[in-house]
Amino acid sequence: MTARQADPRHPAGADPAVPHNGPLVTEDDIAAVVEALRSGWLASGPRTAALEAAFAERFSPRYACAVSSGTAGLTLALRGAGLGDTGATVAVPTYGCSALLDAVLAAGCTPRVVDITERTLNLDPERLAGTGPLDAVIAVHTHGHPADLDALRPLAALLVEDCCQSLGGRDEQGRLLGTVGDAAVFSFYATKTIAAGEGGMLLQADRDAFDHIRVHQDPGAREIYIPRFNHRLSDPAAALALSQFRRLDRVTAHRTALAARYTAALPPHVAPPPGLTPGQVPYRYCLRAADRAQQRRWIDHLRAAGVSADPLIPARHLLHRQLGLPPARYPVAERVVDRTVSVPLFAALTQDQAHRVAAALTGLPH
Repeated sequence: MTARQADPRHPAGADPAVPHNGPLVTEDDIAAVVEALRSGWLASGPRTAALEAAFAERFSPRYACAVSSGTAGLTLALRGAGLGDTGATVAVPTYGCSALLDAVLAAGCTPRVVDITERTLNLDPERLAGTGPLDAVIAVHTHGHPADLDALRPLAALLVEDCCQSLGGRDEQGRLLGTVGDAAVFSFYATKTIAAGEGGMLLQADRDAFDHIRVHQDPGAREIYIPRFNHRLSDPAAALALSQFRRLDRVTAHRTALAARYTAALPPHVAPPPGLTPGQVPYRYCLRAADRAQQRRWIDHLRAAGVSADPLIPARHLLHRQLGLPPARYPVAERVVDRTVSVPLFAALTQDQAHRVAAALTGLPH
């Protein structure tokens, strides 16, 4: 569901007063895109280069490559490390977007789907012990919760940070997410922190890997022929992403303030989302019900108050189920999907909407 589509669970004319997500597009954003269109430069060009330079500066020392999507960025991260078409084994968390599988398979690698931790919903490093050789790990910072990068680092030669839900956040050691792994990927999809419709950014620590990525990214790079896809980002999309990137600190402060406001509104019998730490930028505010029945009561209560609530990932979308793997091997993920309740938290949320969400949270039933 894109940010501008109605929620199909609400009948026509009965959309919630507070949607689950939505983009923040300002007059500055519109002006930046109009300027790009009037320039006549529609393909990847000077604005794309400026966006790359802005990311490289913020995440220094890293090389930045703008891409057509977060999925493309993950695929190129694996190819940049020389793992493309080798069947290399890549660990991914089962609680996540199917784009993780798409990227690994598109790179010619083999996914190893791993269960998650109860606290953060991130890949559990302990689940990798004794599972055999591993070539790479994609560490997803789920809902903005930092993955355990120090525990994952020794487990494979390549550590890729999936920062699609954690732009601007830091881990418990104060490190900027995206600067610890060998590569890091960000998404500019319509519901992400930077909402350019589509697109993304790939950061690389190694210059050789970065140069290798450029060859795979651009079908016009024909010095030596190899099969490749067009993973470039257009200049109008880059203009929109850059305009939003320039106000990233304000956006992250707003998200953090919303999370604090929601936590203060919770009744005594409801715990705040586990895993929230100082420096983290919450992408989702995801409560945990005791069981599926309470999950349903909470969602119904919030929707009755005009607040769109979402369980996020149904059991059938867990990656191990997508691959037909036994659910019994993924007990934490199987349990979590029947307990999560996500409430609206996004950059365009107004103070009136935030007040309505907080008031609804106060009345959450047992």
